[in-house]
Amino acid sequence: MNQPCDSFLDEIVLLADPVLLPVLGQTLMIAHPLASPRALMRARPYLRVTPISTRSALEARADASLEGARLLICGSDVIVSAELLAKFPGPSYNIHPGPPERPGRFPSVFALYDGAAGFGTTMHEVTPEVDAGPIVAVSRFAIPEAVDRSALDAMSFESVLRMLASFCPALVNPAPLPRISAAWSNRATRQADFDALCRLPDDVDAAEFARRLRAVGEGPDHALEITLFGNRFRLENRRDGAVTIGGLPQAGGS
Repeated sequence: MNQPCDSFLDEIVLLADPVLLPVLGQTLMIAHPLASPRALMRARPYLRVTPISTRSALEARADASLEGARLLICGSDVIVSAELLAKFPGPSYNIHPGPPERPGRFPSVFALYDGAAGFGTTMHEVTPEVDAGPIVAVSRFAIPEAVDRSALDAMSFESVLRMLASFCPALVNPAPLPRISAAWSNRATRQADFDALCRLPDDVDAAEFARRLRAVGEGPDHALEITLFGNRFRLENRRDGAVTIGGLPQAGGS
């Protein structure tokens, strides 16, 4: 390697959903410029990845020295205040699982609902305002016609990992990443927008039902719902045929 160890940051404070933390941390370690079988066995690792999933844990970490550290956010709904951001010595970055025209929460949902032909991943500087900081990278891909939310989310996460691996050498360098000319557009979507999409109108037709089901998907913590005669009904699918999840047929319906 041409660069000495002391030219790299010592720590990435990784703020992410706890389910994503292991693979994101592993990607950073493998993609690091100093990564090698010998380096992985050293007593002193070339990079410390500090996994964090809550605001309280981030605040606790920020109370200690942050020299040689950088905050990287990926797949987290924690909003980092200006006070916390100011404690980190250089720009913090977020990898947003959507293109610049899809800021906010659930970008894949609203891309599918709007019938978008393409999707993507955006890396940007973190600011107190959500998905508004200067953009440093955008990667785009086409949305296949037949995919549902589960499949698009899987494609999106693969794109996030590719961007993380590609930019790891720059992220562990103290210098700020160069900004590009791309700009955010449209209003940032919120949890309330997703909840509204889950509530079916009482005059919903088959086409609108199918459109919303494709976009919203089915999950343990959400479902399409409708209110009739003062009673709220939630979708619990019972199919006679094969069930498709993530674009792949599953064994038998129920």
